[in-house]
Amino acid sequence: MLAIVLLALLCAQFQAAHATFQYFAGYEPLTNVTRHSLIDLDLKDIIAGLGGTCGDTCTLNAACPSSSDAAKGTGCGYDGTTMSFPNGVDCNWSVDGNYVGTLTGNCDNAYDIWTSGKHSFKDDEMRYIRKFASGADTKSSGTRTNDVDYKDNDHIKLMNAYWATKGLNQYTWGEEMIEAAFKGTQVGSNTDLDFSTVGRDFRKEAIQKGIVYLNIYQYMIWEMQDQVNDCKAQTLSQNDDASVKAWDEAVAFYSGSLVRGEEYGTSTTGKLQYALADKRCRNFNTCAGKLVLTTPPSGMSTVNQEIYALFNEGKKLARTGTTADCPKLDVLMDKIATLSLIPFVQGTMRYLYKTKDSASAKEAGELWAFASAILPFVHEVDPTAAEKLYKRAWKHDFTSDTYETIKTGIEGTLTNLGAGSGKGLITCESIGDLYTGTTLDSAGCTSPSSSSKNNDTALGLGIGIPLGAIAITALVFVVLLWRKSSANSKRVEELTMQLRGPGKDFYP
Repeated sequence: MLAIVLLALLCAQFQAAHATFQYFAGYEPLTNVTRHSLIDLDLKDIIAGLGGTCGDTCTLNAACPSSSDAAKGTGCGYDGTTMSFPNGVDCNWSVDGNYVGTLTGNCDNAYDIWTSGKHSFKDDEMRYIRKFASGADTKSSGTRTNDVDYKDNDHIKLMNAYWATKGLNQYTWGEEMIEAAFKGTQVGSNTDLDFSTVGRDFRKEAIQKGIVYLNIYQYMIWEMQDQVNDCKAQTLSQNDDASVKAWDEAVAFYSGSLVRGEEYGTSTTGKLQYALADKRCRNFNTCAGKLVLTTPPSGMSTVNQEIYALFNEGKKLARTGTTADCPKLDVLMDKIATLSLIPFVQGTMRYLYKTKDSASAKEAGELWAFASAILPFVHEVDPTAAEKLYKRAWKHDFTSDTYETIKTGIEGTLTNLGAGSGKGLITCESIGDLYTGTTLDSAGCTSPSSSSKNNDTALGLGIGIPLGAIAITALVFVVLLWRKSSANSKRVEELTMQLRGPGKDFYP
């Protein structure tokens, strides 16, 4: 009976499928969000325009070895004179109805790309990353009274509240941080960190990582919220692919154009959160399907597998768009936003370890970026643990608290990180153990309930194998029929991932 039901379900999905646009590493958008995804090319060019580094010899708070080194972009100091970062904007874009842009001025400078864009066209203007945060105070889905605005989303509201206590603008703190890193200044009225003193390598890491973790991540959340707003307002054209536009945009901002058309777990060129998750899984042995670390892990991260399963589930709900679907879509948004924190936590743990004995400017800058991404969430659970991390990352206090103390404090907050329905999805096991290659550097924590979960899993396997065999038989039958059309192979992949996804615990 189960096989018949599954078979009917699969056939129905196949009939409804119409592959039109290239996949984003396992997600088939139903609308054209290619232009949105090109925002990663802006970041790529920004990184390329930041100049050289001086590497391990560049210590935190060091001055330039010489003026000639600074001019070449290889000095430690980074006071605004070592690079041609303008105080104003030197490029202006005009975009016609065919999304053809005309440039006035020069837009190859890293700062200009941050503040004016270069690759991602939006209607009659150019999309640019700085605006993701600069417009946070007023961003909304429209004038509908029941909409949740950008600043009122549970995740974003939590971040806003924290950074306001640190002297930053409560809405545009992401913009303030990157602006300060570019210009070599303090961040707002915060006196704990002065970017003119921390060294070139620190500032480079702050810019290239902070753009994603402190600006694009928040906007990805907003696009999901926009989709939920449209659903609750019932402004969707039911079963019209245009109804998933905002949800597709969220996936585009999570993935980026550099993984468009790729299979699961094959990206080596991505610049956004998708690529970060796959990179961090190789450091923490949390790549999907890796049971024993015998070689450096590779492939798709477990968290990406989970997030993409949720993205695909959300797409189905958004297409239906009934009133009953809206709360479920809201739950998915919370879970995706929370799971997205896992690579940020992993990055924080990695650079806490790397800076526990001594800190180069580069490593300290990476710690700053990762820590800043999770500090609001850690603070919400344990203010004391958050303050210890803040002192290390922002005040460069490497003596008051040990690495072990800060690490343990963060680990104690894991199961309560996030907001709304996402709380409880992050565990010690989802963070993993820190490795260099196959060498264990630092063991992670163990969730208190992990042993009971293992027993439950064993029991579930014992019960589920017979049912699973029936389901697989049905799936194989359909796949064999479906593979007769090569154009549908991608759809098969998507459905397979959905069926074998992260499990019922991840779904509303």
